[in-house]
Amino acid sequence: MTLPPPQPAAPRRGRHADRAPARLLGITRITQTSELPPGINALASADGKTIIVRAGLDKVSRRRAVREVLAARHRFPGLVLWPALADSRIRRMLAEAADGLSGLVQHLVGFVTPDSPIVAMVTSAVVVAAGAGVGVGVATGVIPTSPFRAGPSGTPAAGGASTRPIYKHLAKLPDSYLGVYEPSGPHSYGPVLTFAQTIDRHINLALYYSGWGEPFQTAFAEDALANKATPVIQINPDKQTSVAGIAAGEYDSYLLKFAAAVHAYGQNVVIGFGHEMNADWYRWGSGTVKPATFVAAWQHIVNLFRLEGDFNVTWLWTINVDTPGMTSPISEWYPGSDYVTWVGIDGYYTAPTDTFKSVFDQTIDQVDDLPGALPILISETAADAREAPEARQIKGLFHGIQRRQILGFIWFDATGKDGQNWRLVGNGPAIAAFQRAAKGYN
Repeated sequence: MTLPPPQPAAPRRGRHADRAPARLLGITRITQTSELPPGINALASADGKTIIVRAGLDKVSRRRAVREVLAARHRFPGLVLWPALADSRIRRMLAEAADGLSGLVQHLVGFVTPDSPIVAMVTSAVVVAAGAGVGVGVATGVIPTSPFRAGPSGTPAAGGASTRPIYKHLAKLPDSYLGVYEPSGPHSYGPVLTFAQTIDRHINLALYYSGWGEPFQTAFAEDALANKATPVIQINPDKQTSVAGIAAGEYDSYLLKFAAAVHAYGQNVVIGFGHEMNADWYRWGSGTVKPATFVAAWQHIVNLFRLEGDFNVTWLWTINVDTPGMTSPISEWYPGSDYVTWVGIDGYYTAPTDTFKSVFDQTIDQVDDLPGALPILISETAADAREAPEARQIKGLFHGIQRRQILGFIWFDATGKDGQNWRLVGNGPAIAAFQRAAKGYN
């Protein structure tokens, strides 16, 4: 007799049902960053599913860089970008895990001696969150050789104690940062803790201002680290300092010593230079220094630090909010996305009618028009305690940060030079408003 052809078995149901084969995808994400080391324009993530491209490249260069990455890899393992990962708490957990992995890799790199003929490749996990998905990328760089390292006798010169680069990256998550400036810094960290107690919220950015020639304040940075915060340092030239001279290398000895101290610290540091340069009230700013001269000085400083191996620095380019008659176009002062990690915006609530939109929105829009997608931090802000609307303005500040999806803000807890009272101490309604608004903050 003729046997019937074999029939497919009926699909099983319930917990014994066969699982559907996993769906393998090709490249699921191409993202841009300004944090790639010099000379590297594109990289593939460790899983091969994300390509990280240097921000600011023209279309032809970007396509060429992507093609080179694809040619170097023959297969791409599967990766599904789960929409559930858009949850801010999960993104934050991934960012913290990535930072821990970065520290482990840095420790392993320590086994490579400076004299080794092997070119050490350093990888640091970078979590990139956008929209409903999350891509995990890898930033890779080569240990640089600094022309400033060797002294006359062949021994390391000042500022060149180590050739091992440090890779640390702060997470770029919206509404993640709450910082403060206290006039006691950097000599005392105590008021920062007092402010945190006042608002009943953890502080993770601690700002201080550094005059030209002053060393990196390691003790303040270590106090910040002990309290799970990152130091933010705004370095400003003094009357005797020439911005053109900085660009020309006249102050390299000081800058290399500062960089060496930051390198020895070895943890995340945020550094800015010549803040509010687009305004006309500082000697390094508009009307006194040409934008091209400032840009050259900024780029020179960043290059020196990178030669020292300090990729643990988040470069904060800080502008003042656009103010007609007092500020110049920010694009003239922009050093480029290769030299800026975050954009800082300084702006204050000086009138009872001020809102987040009226103070910041126009400037945020201008920053968004700059080449490269750069995270924004409100790097100085406060409301005058003499005015009744302060509590409302504080609430609006928190809402504005979340509405515009920017990193966070630093509260300027001090007295203004024109007599404004920016401090929260003694202002019960303002403190209560701060505490209530902070409860919904990441």
